[in-house]
Amino acid sequence: MRKRSVGINVRVTVTEKKKVTMLARKCGLSLSEYLRKRALGYEPGGHPPTEVFDVLDKLDEIAESCSMRDGAAISAHTDRLRDLLIGGN
Repeated sequence: MRKRSVGINVRVTVTEKKKVTMLARKCGLSLSEYLRKRALGYEPGGHPPTEVFDVLDKLDEIAESCSMRDGAAISAHTDRLRDLLIGGN
C-alpha cells in the first residue's frame, strides 16, 4: 500500500461538506477516499438502496425454512446477487 504523507486542504461550506460526506457514505467510501478518487477522475457508483438488501435478507429467511437442498440453492443465488450488487467477486 502506498504511504500517503502529503495533505491537501480545501475549504468548503458546512452544506458542501454535508453533501460530499453523504455522497461518500452512499458509495461506501471514506470522505478522503471519495475525494481522492473523484480528483483523479474516477466516478464511484453508489450502493443499492437498503430495500434491496432487505429483500435479499428475506430470501435468506425463506431459504432457511426450505429443505436443505432447496435452501442451499436459494442461498447460493442470493449470495451471487449480493456480490453483484456490492461489487464482490
